[in-house]
Amino acid sequence: MKRIEVVKGEYYDSVTLMLVAKELKKIEGVGDAALNMATEANISIMRAAGFEVENDFLSPDDLLIGIDFEGEGIEKLFEAARSYLACPPWRKEESDAEYSPVTLSGALTVLPKSNLALISLPGRYAAAEAMKALKRGLNVMLYSDNVSIEEEIELKQFAEKNDLIVMGPDCGTAVINGKGLGFSNVCPTGSIGIVGASGTGLQEVMVQLSRRKLGVKHAIGTGGRDVKSSVGGISFLKAIRELSEDSEISIIAAVGKPPAPEVRKKILESLKESGKQSVICFMGDASRKDEESLFYTTQLEECAVVVEALHEGVDVTLAREKLGSEYAKVSGNSSTGELSGRYLRGLFTGGTLCYEAQYIAQSYINPIYGNAPLRKDLKLENSLKPVGHSFIDYGEDEFTQGRLHPMMDPSFRAEQLRKQSEDSSVAVILFDVVLGYGSAENPSSDLVEAIRSVKREIKPVYVAYVCGTDRDPQDIEKQRSLLESVGVIVCESNARAAILAANILSRKER
Repeated sequence: MKRIEVVKGEYYDSVTLMLVAKELKKIEGVGDAALNMATEANISIMRAAGFEVENDFLSPDDLLIGIDFEGEGIEKLFEAARSYLACPPWRKEESDAEYSPVTLSGALTVLPKSNLALISLPGRYAAAEAMKALKRGLNVMLYSDNVSIEEEIELKQFAEKNDLIVMGPDCGTAVINGKGLGFSNVCPTGSIGIVGASGTGLQEVMVQLSRRKLGVKHAIGTGGRDVKSSVGGISFLKAIRELSEDSEISIIAAVGKPPAPEVRKKILESLKESGKQSVICFMGDASRKDEESLFYTTQLEECAVVVEALHEGVDVTLAREKLGSEYAKVSGNSSTGELSGRYLRGLFTGGTLCYEAQYIAQSYINPIYGNAPLRKDLKLENSLKPVGHSFIDYGEDEFTQGRLHPMMDPSFRAEQLRKQSEDSSVAVILFDVVLGYGSAENPSSDLVEAIRSVKREIKPVYVAYVCGTDRDPQDIEKQRSLLESVGVIVCESNARAAILAANILSRKER
């Protein structure tokens, strides 16, 4: 029996809701439990899970509690949910907790020399708090999404006038003086500086550099909209200036989706003026010829390879040729056993990884639909119902309003993987697993259980990339081994995984 209860006008953060749902699922007889704020996206998700939700008079400030229970006494479970929300069993007693400031002023009293505020609040509150921090002379890392473009412009223009920077909104990753903020892998500190209008794009470049024994001093995220015409690259350009003035930075890497033409022009001019060798990776941007100090790449791993070549004094052309040979070997290893189905599905938690995979795969298969497609005309009508070749970014706003990002809570993405695996038209499933601080403790486990539960006679071929280092808390070898134990092919980069997955399918179509 699946039932819904609505709690009007009570907002809870997504971490609390996830933990309460996990507590309820531990109770015998509970098949499923879901607690979500009543956003349109969450209502659609709960309906897709079989819960009957009437959205008349609901608002995003209302809480939905959904429970699937076999037996008598479901009311007691709703009482338990309300009790957990009122008094979370995992929360320390106040007397045992360390003092934690509850205001910006209180925090500055404890840490008066601070110059950076990290803000993670629901979008409707985040901009006001970010402005308070800027007015106190603090740089801002704005982790929050669902902040309007008008608010972003106002914040960044204020920061620019006051020699500050706003990283974000929707800035999930940064490294300052070798210390990771938000979603960040454990990488060595070194002489590389990165600026990126992407989160997992920054992570992938840092991970690939780490595997090549190179370290990063600063990785400055800007948020994806920063390089659009409306914002004008305010934070991106500020970040380049800061990296240019740092004598410990030897090479600058600029990463992201293609900027607006006028913003791209400003970025390239700023990099030329920096006096440092720079590697540009605007994925999907038309390939350009290298200039004296600017080196152009179109993929994240290639960006790391060129940075390595410059750092080691190796010929960049030879480094690229070597990488191309390695990619050719990946393509040559695309033979598999019996293949059932026609389509490739990409199920991602990282937006930039999803974008890069689409960009690579389109050379082999077309068209590719998605909720964040390369072309607007390929946008899916319903992200929960993919068609043809489809790539879904489960970190998009539609899936994160009132719920945890899938890198933190992999359960929803895992359930979608199970559903796609049961679709007889799906031949190959490509997905990412992102490790590091901020990510789930054991992100592969839910995916492995989902694959094991698939009842289809001939399962799809699974191809994955684990974005992480051997110093990440999740133990990268453990994560790879878990995936390989259920037949997943694990690749060494996001680009290689996309090449392999697309080749497996394109060989079938020949």
